[in-house]
Amino acid sequence: MRKYSLWSGPAAARIAALIVAVMLIFCAAACDRREIRTGDVDQELTVEDLDIRGRIVYTETNIASDEDSMAPRAIVQAFEQDYPNVKVVYEVANRATFATRISSGDIGDVFWGDEADLFNYHSRHNAIMPLDSYIKPLNIDMGDVFTGAQSVGMLAGRLYMAPRNIGEHIMTYNLDMLNAEGLHYDGTEALDWETFKEYARRLTKTDESGRVTQTGSSMKIYWYPVWQVFFRGYGGKWIDSSTHVISIVDSAEVMQGLGEMLNGVREGWLYPEDFASQITGTVGDKFSLISNDNFSTACFKTFGDLSGLNSVGNAYDRLEIDWDFCPFPALPTHTVSTGATGYMVYNRTNNSDAAAAFALYYLTPSGQRAYHSQIGGNVPLLKSLADDDFWKGKGTSWTDKNYGAFVSYPDFTQPASVDVQAPGEISEIFNSENMKKALSDILSGKADENTVFAKMQTEANEKWSKLLD
Repeated sequence: MRKYSLWSGPAAARIAALIVAVMLIFCAAACDRREIRTGDVDQELTVEDLDIRGRIVYTETNIASDEDSMAPRAIVQAFEQDYPNVKVVYEVANRATFATRISSGDIGDVFWGDEADLFNYHSRHNAIMPLDSYIKPLNIDMGDVFTGAQSVGMLAGRLYMAPRNIGEHIMTYNLDMLNAEGLHYDGTEALDWETFKEYARRLTKTDESGRVTQTGSSMKIYWYPVWQVFFRGYGGKWIDSSTHVISIVDSAEVMQGLGEMLNGVREGWLYPEDFASQITGTVGDKFSLISNDNFSTACFKTFGDLSGLNSVGNAYDRLEIDWDFCPFPALPTHTVSTGATGYMVYNRTNNSDAAAAFALYYLTPSGQRAYHSQIGGNVPLLKSLADDDFWKGKGTSWTDKNYGAFVSYPDFTQPASVDVQAPGEISEIFNSENMKKALSDILSGKADENTVFAKMQTEANEKWSKLLD
């Protein structure tokens, strides 16, 4: 009787056919998978090497209004005029969906992000392509780009995100209040810290019970662009990205800056905007008559980004207050917190040359003019455009304000975001909610600053050390 093995005769043929079919399926899937572009093999690209044509998808984040979409649509139009062989498909999507779309391969070839996204998409998703190799062949003048904007898009010395604007954090101020006290300030230069304190103290008023009725300044001291200015303000280095060390209570200079900030609140001339209601005890009582909407009861106020112009300008105008922009005060070691959002290239794009050209178009005069001349635009990141008027107060009645404050100290810029200085697990320790809790506990008398920040410092250093193991 003839015996058959699974590996011989008709059975063998069927199994072999099945194996071939499975291999073909996996091969097809592998062939369909887009190559990850690392940028490491083409550092010597020339313009002749580039093939800038075809179709790319440009994924923008949620747009607040139809008017705000004018800026991204304008840069698409300008790019297509300069690169007529490229078709850019513009789409708007909820940023909350970006991580899922990146994982599924459904994100655009070029997509929006901020500093936190940059770190996240690079380290956790391995999803973004470095752009360095395209700078020279595309004739991008990086020397014309404000360093504060450049640093936002950098990781490990390489450019992974093309920023769209420069975001120096500044203040607004109430000229009527200053004039009533006989104080003169035109906002063109930053007040040195001692002068700022003098002005703020003179401008602060209290009632018979010691409660503040008018405060010299109102700051979001829990917000990383603000508290880092104080941490750095006396020469301290609270974070060292190269040695992976956090030094707060270990640095006398950092603690001095922190002390200046806290003492301003305790004395009443620095209103802790957005979380004063969380502070109890004497300090909390002191500010019980002041609210966040204190345009008429605070002279100097934190101003975050030019996109907030309409809400702030209208608030002042409704109260018929003469107001303007000014730089953030200059502590002895003068730094200006700077951030920006920008655009990244998906490293599984099928059209890397066209995608890189579009992202880096944001670093060209043509791209910057197209984007920032429209509603939805912001502050140009090129030094050569800083004094031009096309971006100042466009579409509003506030074209006469001191927009120079937004680009007043580009050589003093330091990262506003902790995300570009440390892994996300570290920056999370110092997020806004944690800082509100820490500062409110200190100002409420529940704990002292040494104890609170020693705990945060220890937690951060231990976590960072484990991440490096």
